[in-house]
Amino acid sequence: MKRLRQLLLLIIAVAAPQLVVAEPEAAAVVAKLEANRTNISAELTARMSTNVLRGSYTTVWRQFEDGAITALEDILPRNIPGLSATNFASGVAGWEKNRLADFAISCGTNTIEVSIKAARNSGQPENDMGTFHDHQNRKKLFVASFTLWMRYEDKGGTLRVERVFFDRSWRFVGKSSLVDGVKYRKKDGNMRPKSWAQFDSGKSSWESEADFEAAVQRAATYRANELVKEHLNDLSEEDQRVLHDRLHEKFATPGPP
Repeated sequence: MKRLRQLLLLIIAVAAPQLVVAEPEAAAVVAKLEANRTNISAELTARMSTNVLRGSYTTVWRQFEDGAITALEDILPRNIPGLSATNFASGVAGWEKNRLADFAISCGTNTIEVSIKAARNSGQPENDMGTFHDHQNRKKLFVASFTLWMRYEDKGGTLRVERVFFDRSWRFVGKSSLVDGVKYRKKDGNMRPKSWAQFDSGKSSWESEADFEAAVQRAATYRANELVKEHLNDLSEEDQRVLHDRLHEKFATPGPP
């Protein structure tokens, strides 16, 4: 009888369907990340501010990033039910800077990006936040982009994270003083961050993601026009004629009624 019972249990165990852990829905994870961004920022600050590094940022940035990745892997599952280490893609902490994302959250076929940045508290942040062209490409690759931003103090060769901010990336982009659009660097179209005062207040220059996207387009168009004006005289006569012909063709053709 005992052997029969053991046999039956074995048959049931083999025949029973394997438990399949469902991947969290990307939209739900994005919503929970936004709803918990204050708690996540506070936990990241508590974790990262305990580490004191020696040297300059040019030599210890990798340690900042490694620490942030390790903290995310621990903090996110406690704030977002359903997330686990299997959802995270960070490669080896501190791997090549040209990787697609500093930290990624995989939700089935969808991916959420988390960029990791740091800037001194003694001046305004001026980190690159991606070019206009890069921004359009990343929108195709990721369902949402977040940024973990570390503000650190630099005293006597020691660096210590003072505060960490975690939010949707578009909320960190500043506003241009030249055009009603995003702040950017003219030479390459790299978007730039808002001021520390806005970081501290939690204020964004943009009311919504749609408002931000419209601001990106306005700034990109303004930059393109300014570049044409700046370099027009540097073009060869042949290139100027090509440009003239194309513009003439465009504006000489009657538009739709």
